[in-house]
Amino acid sequence: MLTNLPEDILLDVFQYLGVRDVLALRKTCRALHAFGGNDYVWHRIASEFPLPLDLPYNTAPSELPGEELQRLAIKAMRLDANWRGERTRVRGLHALIDDKSGQYVDQMQFLPGGKWLWTAQRTLKRESWYTRMSLWSLEDVANSHRVWSTEISGIYRSCTLLQSSEGDFATLVVGVCDHREVIEVHSISLQDAQNSQYGIYPTNPPVKSKQLHIVPHPRAPHLRPIIHELAAYDKLLIVTIFALDTGGGAGSLQILFVNPESGATKWVDPSFAESFSFLWVRVWGDYLFLVGEVNEDFVVRVYRIPNPFSTPSGTPRASPPAPGPNDEPEDDYAYTDLGPMLSQFVGPTPMAVPGHHIAQVSPATPSPSLAAVLFYHSVHPHSAQLLRFSFDVSPEMVTLTSISSKDFPIGNESSAQLAQIGALGIRGVWLEHNWETQLNRVMKLAYDPKTRTAQVGMLFPHDPELPFTPNMCHSLAFDEVTGRLCLGMYDGNVYILDFV
Repeated sequence: MLTNLPEDILLDVFQYLGVRDVLALRKTCRALHAFGGNDYVWHRIASEFPLPLDLPYNTAPSELPGEELQRLAIKAMRLDANWRGERTRVRGLHALIDDKSGQYVDQMQFLPGGKWLWTAQRTLKRESWYTRMSLWSLEDVANSHRVWSTEISGIYRSCTLLQSSEGDFATLVVGVCDHREVIEVHSISLQDAQNSQYGIYPTNPPVKSKQLHIVPHPRAPHLRPIIHELAAYDKLLIVTIFALDTGGGAGSLQILFVNPESGATKWVDPSFAESFSFLWVRVWGDYLFLVGEVNEDFVVRVYRIPNPFSTPSGTPRASPPAPGPNDEPEDDYAYTDLGPMLSQFVGPTPMAVPGHHIAQVSPATPSPSLAAVLFYHSVHPHSAQLLRFSFDVSPEMVTLTSISSKDFPIGNESSAQLAQIGALGIRGVWLEHNWETQLNRVMKLAYDPKTRTAQVGMLFPHDPELPFTPNMCHSLAFDEVTGRLCLGMYDGNVYILDFV
């Protein structure tokens, strides 16, 4: 009998067992029940577990006891079985916002783990646009509430939301257009937020921490900067910019470094971005990843992040003023060079229809993994492509640990909207709009890394048995690990849906 084996032999036996086998053995007798909860056993299982675990923020599986890892593994398997089922069942539905004023949420973003949600709403007051930003606590989703909110002048562009390594602090960096491009930096204590609660609109909104204005490069004053996306590295902000040529040119993609402490800015030499037809920026470790399309390929280029604001003496230097009409641009303020490209990774298959697709890249996460989904609407039958990259990031180098590509069919006579894909590329959602019927439905993607198969199905039909229809959906947020989905409606309501 197994119970008569020495403990070291029994541990060797358990190394060949999967989660279901261990759970089955734990039901046979008290001895195996106790042994099957061994921390060593579950640390080994967690290291090889094929599904993402809903771990506490910035916590490794080896830091948790075996019983807790077992609970998380069971939860992950239940979510996976429900998500892959022909009919995915909603296990929990909660109304986050019930706002009949019609001020719908334009943009939403989860912090990793789905316990915190950031929302942005545009409002028109006295013929001027404002953006109301809020942070919501979803730790107890049945008692979810707004814990922080502020209102800023301007129209929302983009944002990034960063959580401290201890998980007790968040930094919100948001780009808005208030006649000119502005970046605001807000510091939020998550510990204090847990103990506070705002109503629908706060009576005393917090004072913003920083406000930074984006101005054209002194040597290219005719290029009007428009914020596209924000990323952060330590005390450095990295902004992707669409430089609109006010002189009638085509415009271009550019990259800007911003020091939020001093307000200094530094443009990256345009040559690093000019080959990309679309561009995202991601940061892992001390490396800058430029992600996008180059010719007919999906490309990831890696550079070491420079220190653009240090003079030879090490003193940060502020941006120079824009030159006057009779002034020559300051020679000392040249474009920043990213240095040599350290590595380049190219998608394993060319894009099906170069220049005729809609792409979505996964949001920034603590783990160095990246996924992208591309929808091709100009081919028949319509198709999509899933790309997945995993990296090993060390202080010395960046190496590619895995790369895969998978094509899958999508509905004809329709287009994909509001697509969201997780960083691991195992789950995704999007809104499918039918051109003929003008009806929407919510679609799901489930990718199995073992079999390398992509399963596409309908998450909600156009007339679900829910208090909303997909035709009302204006924005959404999705957390791949927990499977939590948040839908913002045109009538101002916001709903949170759980599938486990």
